Amino acid sequence: MRYILVLGYVFILITSWAGFHSEKLLPPIYDSKYVDVSTVKFKEDQFHVIYLKRDSNRVKAKYFAASDYNGNNVFQRYKKWSAGKNIILVSSGTYMDYDGVPVGLTIDNGVMVNKNLAKIFDALVVVYANGGITVTNLKDGDLKLKGNGADTAKKYDLRKSAWDLQAFTKWSESHEATVFQTHLLVYKNKLTISFMNANPAVNPRRFLAIGKDRNGKGVHAIIQSTAYTTLYDGAKRTLDFLNQMKGMEVVSMINLDTGDQDVFKFFEKDGTVNKTIKGARELDAAVNLLTYYFQ
Repeated sequence: MRYILVLGYVFILITSWAGFHSEKLLPPIYDSKYVDVSTVKFKEDQFHVIYLKRDSNRVKAKYFAASDYNGNNVFQRYKKWSAGKNIILVSSGTYMDYDGVPVGLTIDNGVMVNKNLAKIFDALVVVYANGGITVTNLKDGDLKLKGNGADTAKKYDLRKSAWDLQAFTKWSESHEATVFQTHLLVYKNKLTISFMNANPAVNPRRFLAIGKDRNGKGVHAIIQSTAYTTLYDGAKRTLDFLNQMKGMEVVSMINLDTGDQDVFKFFEKDGTVNKTIKGARELDAAVNLLTYYFQ
């Protein structure tokens, strides 16, 4: 019996050693020098921050705006697309009406979803097929396009010119771009949301900030605050935090929905799910999804 017990212990030790070393040999899903995550206390607030360095174009974005023509919902589309990809994070995006249609101009991978330009949202977000993101202020009327066939010198005013709007939608469709509207909270490092006309509801907040770090390199930041604030207060506190604590120049900052579709999941570099920075609902509850991945 003693020999059987000894052999049993040896077997356990060997399998444990093999399991430990097999885990150590698993490759990371992304290079941590491009993705930095931290929890920071600033004044009375605590922020969870995920910095995504964009200077080498290794970190890319993809947006799923709506169900496709084959009846596949956003989660089904994401699940199929994400197979074999190194996903960094997934988040709910912008707002939907009661019929599940995205509010405002929406083009999904070149397919028109909603052609109506909403007056209530000044941020027009363009997610390029190559994984880049541009946010423009519709009030300024100075959208510029990139890519083959685009007049890069022209400024498009989508609100005042029907021709510009038509040209932009044709360009988006031909370049398989994804376009949506949302609240523009910060533009050119200044608040664009007003205390007087902001929604007074208090909620936890999640924002996407696009800008430059202290060294002038491109960075995207997902900031999540568990403090219940109005949209105005949350945006102001977050801008102060990014400017003063992180030295980030914020070119634009938009709101990511934390209401009925509060979906968020962040993956550590070993592929495990971070249990601290998360949304209230699972991915299959999302009606649109913003995802970042590493390539």
